[in-house]
Amino acid sequence: MALTNEEVIFLLKTIANNLILGRSIENSIFLAIKNLQENNQNKENWIKLLNLGLGYKELLVKLADYTEDKSLSRVWLLLSKLMGISSYETGEKILEIADNLETNRKLMEKRNSILKAQRYKTLFLGSATSIFLGILAGLAPLFVTFVAIFRNITISQSTLNIMPFSLYFIAISSIYFISDIGFGKINFKTIIFTTIAYVCSFFIAKGILLLVL
Repeated sequence: MALTNEEVIFLLKTIANNLILGRSIENSIFLAIKNLQENNQNKENWIKLLNLGLGYKELLVKLADYTEDKSLSRVWLLLSKLMGISSYETGEKILEIADNLETNRKLMEKRNSILKAQRYKTLFLGSATSIFLGILAGLAPLFVTFVAIFRNITISQSTLNIMPFSLYFIAISSIYFISDIGFGKINFKTIIFTTIAYVCSFFIAKGILLLVL
């Protein structure tokens, strides 16, 4: 019987509107809980809570206990301190708190959406870079052969052996740079995914090269 942030805001607004209409605090809380959109099992639990005959302070403590976000649960304890003023003023203050919470919730949702989009962008860029460098590493012997023919330059086998690791280091460095700019921290899942992309593209390109040659 946990309360989400959206349900807390709904309860606050319902309580505030009922107080502004002149209803008592107990009646306002009762109506708000009664109108809470819950599944059937939870709705029965809320009805049981209302049937306990608790005072508004006890009900507010219960609501604080049921609130998922513990930083938000303090709002219910604040409400109990506001009940000393008139119902209308209390309702106005609660409505203002609810509006602020709604605004903050929308800002957090927008921020999370932006961060999610940036993670996908980082994953895409990292994968594309790793696949390109993996193919380049797999086809490195072919490129070296062309260079040796047209430039008359001999490249040692040790250089060829080091090249895939050098290109992998470049791929990981690019992921580090993108992650650091986008999030200020390294996303290890992205590094693992791009490593797999690099290794797979390297061996695929290597296999195609062996089949062709």
